[in-house]
Amino acid sequence: MKVKNISPGTKVNIELVHEGKKYNVESTVLTQYSDGVLITPVVCNGKMIQYCSQASMYFTDSYGKLRSFCLESISPIDFSGSLFHVAQGCETVKIPNNRKAERYKIQRIAHARVGNKIEQKVLINDLSMRGISLLVGKSSKAYDIGDEVDLDMVKEDGYSHVKISCQVVRKFKIDQFEAVGCELRNVSTCLLDYILCIKKQKEIEKENRMFTDVV
Repeated sequence: MKVKNISPGTKVNIELVHEGKKYNVESTVLTQYSDGVLITPVVCNGKMIQYCSQASMYFTDSYGKLRSFCLESISPIDFSGSLFHVAQGCETVKIPNNRKAERYKIQRIAHARVGNKIEQKVLINDLSMRGISLLVGKSSKAYDIGDEVDLDMVKEDGYSHVKISCQVVRKFKIDQFEAVGCELRNVSTCLLDYILCIKKQKEIEKENRMFTDVV
């Protein structure tokens, strides 16, 4: 489920970090807008925020189920002469605890932020339904066990982004390069779709190799 599918009139809570502080803000979904929803203004410390690229939204549906979403962006918009916000993102999903989840080597550049530290580039080495490994090189000292890391990766099409939240669980080396292993947190349906797409691509490549070997 995407944010744009949330029914108008739904009361939601948004958790975000603004100017180094954590906030929990109430808002209301007004209508679907583009690939997201138009919501009442998100205000922190008496000021309407300008832009946020990492936040979470949740609400309790009519069946009493808590629905949680990973927001890729919250941006202001002038709608009919009044200021509102547009929120975009996907619902988070629970992944079964399976330590043998297959890993897929993707070798993709991503922008990483560890807590409130400066954003830096890393190389995503591989990805699975449970975890992710990052080549961090000389930036290894910036990562400690237990640190929460937010990643922004550009997909293979060159313009679509995938947001990934994870937590450092170990530090190691891949060949001579410093690396960290992380456990995925708040897996969104967008990320899940991306992993399933990579899985399908790898299966097609494997079938093509088998066909070539036979020929």
